[in-house]
Amino acid sequence: MFTIIIIAAIYGVTMKLADLCDEHGLRVFRGDAIVFGILWGIFGSLLVLMDEHTANILLAMNLAFIVRGRLDYRNHQVAASLIILTFLFSSPIHPFLSGAFYVTFVTLGSVKDYMGDVVKKSGPHATFFELMPYYPLPTLLYSLLSNNWVVFTAFFTYTISYNAVKYIIRPTT
Repeated sequence: MFTIIIIAAIYGVTMKLADLCDEHGLRVFRGDAIVFGILWGIFGSLLVLMDEHTANILLAMNLAFIVRGRLDYRNHQVAASLIILTFLFSSPIHPFLSGAFYVTFVTLGSVKDYMGDVVKKSGPHATFFELMPYYPLPTLLYSLLSNNWVVFTAFFTYTISYNAVKYIIRPTT
């Protein structure tokens, strides 16, 4: 379980760093955006390889990113491609599991996108959705029902790590 926590934490950190380099002007080194995108993809791929249920939910997450228009930079696309390709070559598909999480992530993620990008809402509801509870809460329910705690552990750790980077690193733009 410790390995899952470390990999999921690095997955969340590299995902947010890739985003900060593209959209918010963070500069760590030359080529940082693509390097963080590749690392995001590698660590997401490692999560895919560690547990087939987590893999199916990561597939749903990445497909939801496509529908929501969240793979808007090359490094985002590289990361998602690595994760999806790893899934295709290594994991059995569980259509109900992937489908249920896909619908959940598209629906709740779209609410977050609408509140943040269109309405530009602030306040407790906006903050709640900005923290992305639609990843750990449904996986908690799944883990309670299936007794597969790897899934919740991975998504909870990813969400905490992603949000920690978001609130710790504040680029100037």
